[in-house]
Formats: sequence, structure tokens, C-alpha cells
Amino acid sequence: MPNPSDPVARVYARALVELGREQQSLGRIYDDLRQVYDLYEKDRYFRQFFTSPRLDREVKWRAVRKALEGKVSRHVIGLIKVLIDKGRETTFDNLVQQFERYKDEAENRIHAEVTVAAAMEADFRASLQARLERASGKSVEMHERVDPAVLGGASIRIGDKVIDRTLRTRISALRRRLQSSETETAKR
Repeated sequence: MPNPSDPVARVYARALVELGREQQSLGRIYDDLRQVYDLYEKDRYFRQFFTSPRLDREVKWRAVRKALEGKVSRHVIGLIKVLIDKGRETTFDNLVQQFERYKDEAENRIHAEVTVAAAMEADFRASLQARLERASGKSVEMHERVDPAVLGGASIRIGDKVIDRTLRTRISALRRRLQSSETETAKR
């Protein structure tokens, strides 16, 4: 499980984002980093090999370089080499997570997790996205999750802020008010 408070991952991720911005290759670096991360996540043998502290670093580096050379940019290969040389391979998943966060900052983008009862129609989705972009002043990448339990409306999470306009929440609030007024009436 990635640890967003990992200071080593933040330092490497920030440096990689700055390098990408300077050389106008941020998108390429991101794609290559995701490619290696997908391998890291899906292939447990690769992950075990890559993160094993028991393997000789030079042997590990030669094998990883051979596997990645010509497939990913020299910046990502260079990062992998630094991680291996310094024995910091286990920070890789944290580093990728932090890289994505810093890339979003650099590109003035936020992510909105939108939970709805049924899939949004394209025009509603576009309208909601435009409203969120106007309100935030940033580009918004929406991630839709369908959960029939919300009954209707939507719940939107952006970072640690939640806007809950679901029918389920409104019904729960109405129920609490009714119960509260029943209790007040009974006390009289």
C-alpha cells in the first residue's frame, strides 16, 4: 500500500516532474513510469525481484536495464538505477503516486470522484465537469462510480472535500428531523 507521507518518494517524484517540465517531456515520463508501475503491480515475480534486498544491486540493475532499455525513456531508467543503487526500490509505488500528484499540480488539474445511482448521461457529465472547473479554477478529471444505494443525486469528492447531494443523504436527514420533532412533541 503506497504511503503518501514517504519523504524519499516525494523528493524523487518532485525532481522527476521538474525534469519533465524543463525538458517538456512530462507526458512521456508519466507514460513510461506508468508502464513500469503496471509491470510492478501485475507481475509479482518482477516486484519480488525488484524489491528484494538480498539480490546483488549490480545483478539486479543489469537485469532491469535489459528488460526496460528501449521501452522506456532514459529518465525513467535513470530513476530506476538510482533507486537500485541507493537500495530504495521499495519506495517505487509511493514515488509513482507522488509523481502523479505533482504532475496534476503542474498541469493545474484536480480529480473528482463522483458517485451516482446510475451512469451519467454525456451532457450531464459535461455540464457537471464545467461547473466544477469554474468553481475550482482548475481542469477537472472526473471518475464516475455507480452505486445504486445512493438512490439519486450525486456525491462528489475532491481531495478531502465532499459535496453530498444524494437522495439517500437527504432522506436520512429528513428522517433525523422527523425523529427529533417526534421526540420534542413527546416531551411536551
